[in-house]
Amino acid sequence: MMDKKKKFDVPHSLAIIFFVMLIAAALTYLIPAGSFDRVKNEAGKTMVVAGSFHYMERSPVNPVRILNYVYAGLDSARSIIFALLCAGGGLGIVLESGMFQGAAGTLSRKAKGKEWFVIAFLMTVFALLCIPINLNYFIPFAPLGIVIATAMGYDAIVGISIIMLGGAVGFSCGAMNLPNTGTAQSIAELATFSGMGYRLICMVPFLVTSIVFVVKYAEKVRRNPEKSLVYGIDLGTDAFKTDAVPDFEKQHIPVAVVVGACIGYMIYVAIFRELSFESSAAIFLYMGLLSGIVMRMPVNKMCSCFMNGVKGMATTGVLIGFAYAISGILTAGNVMDTVVNGLAGLLGIFPRILQAPAMLVMHVIINFFVTSGSGQAAITMPIFIPVADLVGMTRQTAVLAFNFGDGFCNFILPHAAATMGFVGFANIPFTKWFKYAVKLFAIWMVVAAVLLMIATAIHYS
Repeated sequence: MMDKKKKFDVPHSLAIIFFVMLIAAALTYLIPAGSFDRVKNEAGKTMVVAGSFHYMERSPVNPVRILNYVYAGLDSARSIIFALLCAGGGLGIVLESGMFQGAAGTLSRKAKGKEWFVIAFLMTVFALLCIPINLNYFIPFAPLGIVIATAMGYDAIVGISIIMLGGAVGFSCGAMNLPNTGTAQSIAELATFSGMGYRLICMVPFLVTSIVFVVKYAEKVRRNPEKSLVYGIDLGTDAFKTDAVPDFEKQHIPVAVVVGACIGYMIYVAIFRELSFESSAAIFLYMGLLSGIVMRMPVNKMCSCFMNGVKGMATTGVLIGFAYAISGILTAGNVMDTVVNGLAGLLGIFPRILQAPAMLVMHVIINFFVTSGSGQAAITMPIFIPVADLVGMTRQTAVLAFNFGDGFCNFILPHAAATMGFVGFANIPFTKWFKYAVKLFAIWMVVAAVLLMIATAIHYS
């Protein structure tokens, strides 16, 4: 009698992060420690001094002590964690109103046979929203994506893809991305948001390929649910299932108006003022409060729904905090500058037409060590801009390579806030998400390489 094979348990996302923390600690032993000199510019930002790299005494991180960096990681991520908790509470009240569920139910019925159009439309919407707004601000909308996907017969991966991968395009092309593009162009001595036209054009092929990729997977799952990468895995998202698909009714209209007004105000603040996690948290809090009021929800129920929403985001916040610990380990080991210096020295060996794609790959590698876009710009741009000048690459093309390398890579890394925010909320094991998203990432890199070669050919400036 043959023994039954033991069922393989998919590693929890937290276990994956812990494993990457061990890898980061190991790298501090393998990569020599080094550093650039740094100065503050007129705007008060800390900048790297090009040509100042020097090796220093090794400071490897003992693997036994990696958990010492968790608290610091949580502290570093406190802004996004607190914002997510507030947003989760506010959206907890909105979800209790049934407005999203009703809208998803009506939408799924209206789009019967054309579900692909709903995916394409919503991904385009979030791509446009993330032109001026950081995708991290939309992590709380993960429940919305899951509700819509479930109503159409898809899985949770499709649900978060609608928001996350759509937003990834708008965010990563960097047309009006102030923290990333703004910082990089400032260092490159380019006018803020100059060259926006070509970056907006770049969104088209990225968005089309992303929509086709998600729709293809979604239809495969709808035809055969067993093809889902999370089939048979309890994701704890039963609350978002719409087996008895509801309708969008008259009573939901006031809540829809409140939500629409709050999102509109968020866009206004992002474009004409300065959207912060603090202001974003306040907007979501008012969204929840006003939604409860217009629904005439009892105060105790509003409070209960708010706390349930906070609980839903707590796991996500902890995962993000642990992920930030990885950067802390690499910083303590003083290996990030060594990697940047080594990669910059390799650029000159490539043919001119391939130099921008090569810089793209270098930014992808660096992004493992520095997931913060503005942080990566501050470290790499003072190094890569002089190198770009030497090899005849326009500074605008160098900034574009940074945008693509920093942005798109964030959606396959276990220590990137966006990835862990969405995947963590949906309880999707990171290994399953990686298996799904790495294929799209490979397509993105091909598209990016072609667009960068075109930028080189047209002398993009």
